[in-house]
Amino acid sequence: QWWNNRFLDRSLNLMSCDQRLADDLSRIIDQGQVLDVACGDGRNSIFLAKKGYFVEAIDFSKEALLRLNHFAEGEKLHIKTSLVDLISENAFSNLGEYDVIMINHYRLNQSGYGDLEKHLKKDGILWVNGFLEAPVDNPRITDKDLLVDEDFENIVNCELENKELYENGTHKLVRYIWRKS
Repeated sequence: QWWNNRFLDRSLNLMSCDQRLADDLSRIIDQGQVLDVACGDGRNSIFLAKKGYFVEAIDFSKEALLRLNHFAEGEKLHIKTSLVDLISENAFSNLGEYDVIMINHYRLNQSGYGDLEKHLKKDGILWVNGFLEAPVDNPRITDKDLLVDEDFENIVNCELENKELYENGTHKLVRYIWRKS
């Protein structure tokens, strides 16, 4: 409910896409199918759809998905959205196959990354970006939200292509790019 309220309280303006995603786009693929996990109100989904990707976006917040659909309609973009309980054991069982699966600023449970890997096409990319340290300006982000290398132990058919530690203002983040072999 907290997330639904958060999206209800936001102004009806779409935030810019994550700069790390924009910077990494050349490392990903030129076209293809993308799954945006924990998409929020769609800033990255909209960005990728405008670039010509076929985007499916999933989130656990109904209000976030309503906002995403509003923004997509305003841009005349088609983005398939689904309400998914991301902590459910079978959260990803009904998904197709994707060229790119991306997760931005959300930490799945450890088995989730291995489950998602099964939905990547050969040479597909798993792009994960998130917090390395809890930011002091957002007390809702705690140690349980921080990405750690051990999160990815269940990934068996992908190779870590790149890991980058970086800062965005006062935030310390980490980005992983995995490629399925």
